Amino acid sequence: MELLENSVPAQKAKPLNIKKEIGKYLRKWPWFLLSIILFYTAAKIYLRYAQPQFYSKTSLKLQESKGKSTALSDLKNLGMGVSGDNELQGETTVIVSKPILGAVVKNLDLDVTFFSLGTIKEVELYQDSPLKGKILRIYQPDTFYSTAYTLEPVGKNSYKLSGLKKQYRFGSPAELPFGTVQIDAKPGVVLTAPLKIVFRNPKNAVAALEGGITVSLPENKGLLMELSMVGPVPKKSEDILNELSKQYIIDGVKDKNEEAKNTQDFINERLAIITDDLSGIEGEKEQFKRKNQITDLETQAGLSVGKAEENTKQILTQTMQLDLINSVIAASSGNQLLPTGLGLPAGAESTISEYNELMLTRNRVLKQATPENPAMIEINKQIAALKNLVRQNLLESRETLQLQIAQAKGQLNLAKGNIEKYPTQEKVFRSIDRQQTLKEQLYLYLLQKREENAITLAVTAPKAKIVNPAFTTGIVKPNYSQIIYGSLAAGFLLPLLVFIGINTLDTKVHTKEHIASRLPDASVIAEIPVNKEENAMVHPNDFSVFAESFRILGSNLKFLLRAKNVDRGGTILVTSSVKGEGKTTISMNVALTLAGQSKVIIVGADIRNPQLHRFILGKNFGLTDFLVSDDTVPDEYIGRSGINENLEVMFSGQIAPNPNDLLDMPKFNQMIAYLKRKYDYIILDSAPVMLVSDTLHLVEISDVVLYAVKSDFTEKEMIDFAAGFRKENMIKNMAFVLNSVKPENTRYGKKYGYGYYSYTHDEKPKW
Repeated sequence: MELLENSVPAQKAKPLNIKKEIGKYLRKWPWFLLSIILFYTAAKIYLRYAQPQFYSKTSLKLQESKGKSTALSDLKNLGMGVSGDNELQGETTVIVSKPILGAVVKNLDLDVTFFSLGTIKEVELYQDSPLKGKILRIYQPDTFYSTAYTLEPVGKNSYKLSGLKKQYRFGSPAELPFGTVQIDAKPGVVLTAPLKIVFRNPKNAVAALEGGITVSLPENKGLLMELSMVGPVPKKSEDILNELSKQYIIDGVKDKNEEAKNTQDFINERLAIITDDLSGIEGEKEQFKRKNQITDLETQAGLSVGKAEENTKQILTQTMQLDLINSVIAASSGNQLLPTGLGLPAGAESTISEYNELMLTRNRVLKQATPENPAMIEINKQIAALKNLVRQNLLESRETLQLQIAQAKGQLNLAKGNIEKYPTQEKVFRSIDRQQTLKEQLYLYLLQKREENAITLAVTAPKAKIVNPAFTTGIVKPNYSQIIYGSLAAGFLLPLLVFIGINTLDTKVHTKEHIASRLPDASVIAEIPVNKEENAMVHPNDFSVFAESFRILGSNLKFLLRAKNVDRGGTILVTSSVKGEGKTTISMNVALTLAGQSKVIIVGADIRNPQLHRFILGKNFGLTDFLVSDDTVPDEYIGRSGINENLEVMFSGQIAPNPNDLLDMPKFNQMIAYLKRKYDYIILDSAPVMLVSDTLHLVEISDVVLYAVKSDFTEKEMIDFAAGFRKENMIKNMAFVLNSVKPENTRYGKKYGYGYYSYTHDEKPKW
């Protein structure tokens, strides 16, 4: 079964042997154990000296914004309002703004920190510090970042700083290279040991706070805002968060007061401007009334319209009377009765009535007397006198009426002129009056808003309410269990990754599977175990694993030769890719193995670098000497090995300058033919095929080509070269021998040994 298994070419790569792969790493268990112990120890040391970090938080509830101050919300219509009330997201930036954080740093003196000095670590002192410090002045704020000193007490009231020769007193300003500071001793506390003091630029302290404080808005919790930070001193973190909340509220109140003050200033300015405008408008109104003689425009307009109507009626009436008078005057030219009761003047009416009575009397008298009658003459005289009187009265009345009509028309024209001016005057007056009314309303409105803004200044609601004062939940760093388990995992993974990396980057051949992976149809007929002895050889009655592996190799070679029908004179060529792969060792031990029951000769065909003398003592006389001689048979150049009576040896001989030409001589082929008749097996120890071409001729005369591959030495790329060498030279009888194999790289590992025997070394493996 072993013979068949080793001699049948592999058709495909074998599946991954998980057990073997795991075992490959389990053999490294001391490294895993050492790594785990180191990482665990490092983790314990880290946890012992690491400064715990505590998580502190506080909660604020922002007041819902329903507009700014009442005055401002109303003044929006005048373009003064602030648009938008959803400022919650923006407040997360405002609360950690540099001005607010600067106030926190200043109030808590965070720019001065005290530490207790320890052998390995330094612990920050906060409330436990016996000293308090503050920076009064920094000479160059733009270039100063931070500096540290060791403070040593000198007596009870003085101290000195490392690197400075001068002594300073507690409670007094101290001039240091970067600026002026003051360090105070707490009452009732005596400083006995040195302390480390760190001075920082307030800008740097603000930047550290800005990066260390986290602001978040919890979902579905309305207007809540949470502030949190992680620090080594819980009380310090709580004080910072509480002071930050306080300064944020103060800043909000200050903003509102400033807003209200700006509003007040704006209102006062507007009131002054409107007062001046009102004074100007009232003066313009007064001047307009005085110029146009207006007391009450509507009343005066009504009076003018009434006068116009009255004058019109008067003109109509007087015109009618004038027409009547003219008619009566025309009628008075004859001897006829004149009309009465027409509304003529009273004097004219009475005269006409007398005239009409005399006319009636005359007419009655004429019926009884003649016109020459003295009574008639007298009556006519009276009538003529009355008639003249009537005409005179009528003429006077007509003149009076004409004068009255002219006066009425004049009054009517004046009234019409006034009426025509009233719309323009009313337009101008109403414009002035409207400006006055608008300014008065705005004046009263601003007075009202000034009072409201005064109330806003007096009573200002805080911007936010502290829901939960700052509190500490516990230690968040370092995470004890996470670090311990992480160290164990890292201790296991690091060597695992290192070994995986080594195996991944490993380009050497270690097992026969590596050969099969590169050359699937390769036939690996033996695995020679590693042997620490130099020039190791197989001895009679040797049942070691090393000897057994060569017995397997010999059996497989016999099988290959029988497959080619070679019963005697089988020529076995042993070669490799490069020097150092053990081809001479394999050649020598194969010869010794086959010499047990057969006659064997080993020929040193590596003329350039002969190595057989390492195993067999003899003169440097052999192959090259025969080839350049005139002898036809090589018997004089062959000697006994001195190791096995069935093994003879033909050394390489003198190193020739043209080994390739020598091996290509017909005489060499004749020598091989002669040796085949004389010996059962011929072992040719040749040169590496990758370095020189001497071996190419030997392949043609060989029945089997043994290609040596050294485990942990031969590069995997050499297998590709061997495959190309076999293909290019059309070698059908090439088999591989894996040399110097460690037990763990074999099929059986250390458990079963090699070959058909289960012998193992008696010595116990080292721990």
